Amino acid sequence: MTKYYWIIAQHSEKVLEVENASIFQGAKIIQASKKFDHDPTVDAQLWYFNGAFITNKRTGFVFDVAGAKYENRTRIIQFVRYAESCAAQEWEYNYEDKTISLKHNRKFVLDVLDAKKDNNASIVLFEKHGRENQQFILQKWDDDSMVIENVATSIIDNFKFLPKLSQNFLEILDDDEYYDVNIEVGINPHVKTYHAHMVILNYRSPYLRRKLSTNKKNNDGTLARIELPNILPEIFVIILR
Repeated sequence: MTKYYWIIAQHSEKVLEVENASIFQGAKIIQASKKFDHDPTVDAQLWYFNGAFITNKRTGFVFDVAGAKYENRTRIIQFVRYAESCAAQEWEYNYEDKTISLKHNRKFVLDVLDAKKDNNASIVLFEKHGRENQQFILQKWDDDSMVIENVATSIIDNFKFLPKLSQNFLEILDDDEYYDVNIEVGINPHVKTYHAHMVILNYRSPYLRRKLSTNKKNNDGTLARIELPNILPEIFVIILR
């Protein structure tokens, strides 16, 4: 299910929308008062994040730097997403300082022109200075229940924790204290024993799940043991990781 968000300017508490709810390419992105859910044009204020692209719910067009001019006060518009990677359309949300920067040139961020607080103020590109007119809060919009919740993490990079999580799993493979399975790989005299964790193996491999179902840990504390004579240790360690 696609998740949609209001992008709220922190200094004005107004949201980013496509001007006049336009369905045409080149329409400006502005700030405006948040609309009610039953307003037929509320979709012009709702956005979803597809990789580095910020896409409007109403039109399917994306944030674009007009004319690909990377300089202060360049307008942000909606435009059709290019098939190839395009620096003028790719963005990053920084949940620490709440800025939305160009992915390929992070010194430029979204900015409410002249820090205006009224409706229809233009959204432009500007060099990052960190003041509130460059800070944006992402607020989730739930199409089914109308439940709204503040988002406290990066949306574009909301999976930044995965590399760390992957590293943690690799460290588990080297754990010599809490493992509960011994896997003996290869044929004598080239057998190598690996320590592993039953719950991870169960979900990593249907084959190992079947092997473990008949080699469960005994009540006397003896560890489960699996023999894999028909695979080389150097191949198995690649599979295990």
